[in-house]
Amino acid sequence: MLKKTIYIFFMLLMVNKAWASDGDTTKRSTFIPLPIVFFTPETEWGFGAAGIYSFHFKNDSINSRPSQIQLGFAYTLRDQILSYLPFQLFLKNGKYKVYGELGYYRYIYEFSGIGNDDFQKNSELYSVNFPRVRLNGLMQVRPNLFAGLRYWMDDYDITKIEAEGLLDRENITGSEGGFLSGLGFVSNYDTRDKIFYPSEGLYAETVLFFNNEIFGSDFNYSKFIFDGSAYFENNWRHILALNFYAELTAGDPPFNQLSLLGGPKRMRGYFEGALRDKQYLTFQAEYRMHLFWRIGAVVFAGYGVIESDLADIERKDFNYSVGAGLRFLLDEKQKVNLRLDAGFGKNTSGIYVTVSEAF
Repeated sequence: MLKKTIYIFFMLLMVNKAWASDGDTTKRSTFIPLPIVFFTPETEWGFGAAGIYSFHFKNDSINSRPSQIQLGFAYTLRDQILSYLPFQLFLKNGKYKVYGELGYYRYIYEFSGIGNDDFQKNSELYSVNFPRVRLNGLMQVRPNLFAGLRYWMDDYDITKIEAEGLLDRENITGSEGGFLSGLGFVSNYDTRDKIFYPSEGLYAETVLFFNNEIFGSDFNYSKFIFDGSAYFENNWRHILALNFYAELTAGDPPFNQLSLLGGPKRMRGYFEGALRDKQYLTFQAEYRMHLFWRIGAVVFAGYGVIESDLADIERKDFNYSVGAGLRFLLDEKQKVNLRLDAGFGKNTSGIYVTVSEAF
């Protein structure tokens, strides 16, 4: 029987309010409030609201990339709370950028053990409360290339685990929660023609991150992360999008900081975290096409592996993901889509409805 994961996010544009300064009728800011309704196996039905504020700083050109601040809150029928404030700020006409997230979550996750074993055999749920801080500060060092520092903090309070489950019976690092605090280096290379729906260009983010007791953390480990995408448009104005993602971990991370296979962005069709371990490699391709009016369609495929050591990876360890989806254009100027995807993997499937592309 297929194990299904359902993500539903319905967002409705209600207000688009703009103001102009210095007599200029060009819009320098917009504010969009959005009601949210969603359903997942972990949350059941959830309800909330979000607001997106896009703007240019006073001394920056209207043609530079706009800054954006979001604020969201949701409550679920499982008595969960999701409150978050992601932001992306561009200063001095894009020479500097600061992005990240502030949030507090009371949530439920799935744990199926560590490694590449059959994730359906040992699936269990655990509850956790945590505040979150994500900060990245980068400066332009060359055209299209930014480099800077990253600080991340989470304070995990695991409030409930299943009796006689894996987290209860086995000595798993992080099963009692703990404080995470780390500092690292991050670089972005970006030649995409659009942010939300690129038709050509490259994007690559490289991260070297150290979570250590020097920064107040309860755990010592390090990560190297590379996330690279390329976009090509053909004569029919269809787009081929390619993505390679590598997350390599050294040290002794808690189980909730291991690499997670699956979810709405990578290896669609697998529950996020159904498979987890220290090393994760995945490649995915997506073919995107416009059909009519504001409607588009995609087909996609992915190939990924998760393992404790790169030297232990074998061909049989790789997992596949295939699927197709529809798109509805929400914002013609920014090319923001509402996406509906159906993904299929090894004895598993998932349906995802959310905003913007997977990569």
